[in-house]
Amino acid sequence: MNASFLSARASRVALFSLLALGATTEAQACPCGCVRVPVDNLLDRPAAAASPFTFDVRYDYVDQNRRDNGAHAHFYATHRNITTTLETNLGGQVWSLAIPRVDRTIRTSSTSQDINGLGDLALSTRFKWSDYVVIAGVKFPTGADDLTLNVARRYLQPGTGSTDLQLAVRREYAADADHPWFFWQVGAQGAVASDANFRPGTTLTGTLGARYDWTESLRFSLQTTAIRQFRDKNTVSAAGLTAYAEDLESAAFSTHIAAGLTYQLGARTSAYLFYSTPLNNNNLATRANGTLVNPVHSSEIWSVGLSHSF
Repeated sequence: MNASFLSARASRVALFSLLALGATTEAQACPCGCVRVPVDNLLDRPAAAASPFTFDVRYDYVDQNRRDNGAHAHFYATHRNITTTLETNLGGQVWSLAIPRVDRTIRTSSTSQDINGLGDLALSTRFKWSDYVVIAGVKFPTGADDLTLNVARRYLQPGTGSTDLQLAVRREYAADADHPWFFWQVGAQGAVASDANFRPGTTLTGTLGARYDWTESLRFSLQTTAIRQFRDKNTVSAAGLTAYAEDLESAAFSTHIAAGLTYQLGARTSAYLFYSTPLNNNNLATRANGTLVNPVHSSEIWSVGLSHSF
């Protein structure tokens, strides 16, 4: 190995250790309230290296209208969230800032409440490492986490109140015009700083996807995602009075499939539409009375977005 390679590798390791950053593109509609979207469109975005900035805005719609089997007092929720991502290329690496806006309605048999505002911002970077892409990032506690809610569920807050590290490794397999592209990605997200009363559970994800160019302008994508969400740790409510109810529903192992279309509007602009649905969601947990329940249910997600380089 030459000195320049070792220097470049050392600088990346130092950056890795210092920032401990990560990946945020995969996800699911998790326990009844918080929403993670199993849509990855990195292959479809205009390359940030070709322009100073790339702007991506995605609107996600989730109607969680399913009740469980009576294991706990349930509620309904509708999510209409917008995530704006700004990317730029610095020092041979792509840097991304994701800004989510949370907009959800929570309904019970007797109440309805609208929650909207800034969610938790995430700063990430990605760079080539041999044949792989390393994605690393940090999520900041910018969203409100102390709102008075009509349903005692800590994860329904716009923010987690925690600083999370995120890390992923990705591999892409290019192909010619007559064959599909493939990619896989594995990642993790975990809190490294949180308040004394709540710590969100660590999340592990794995995504496998393919993209096929139907025409020069139209592409089809198919993705599957597996997610292991570990249980949140919480002790008191935002008011500091009572314990949050149903901690059992904050953990699950789930699988999802997403299909989408991306249309190239121009050399620097593309629009996309994705539909994702859960395949399986398992969260068998033992309640205090000894009964075994599966209280978690995921929902279908519609995602529409626009990417532009300028």
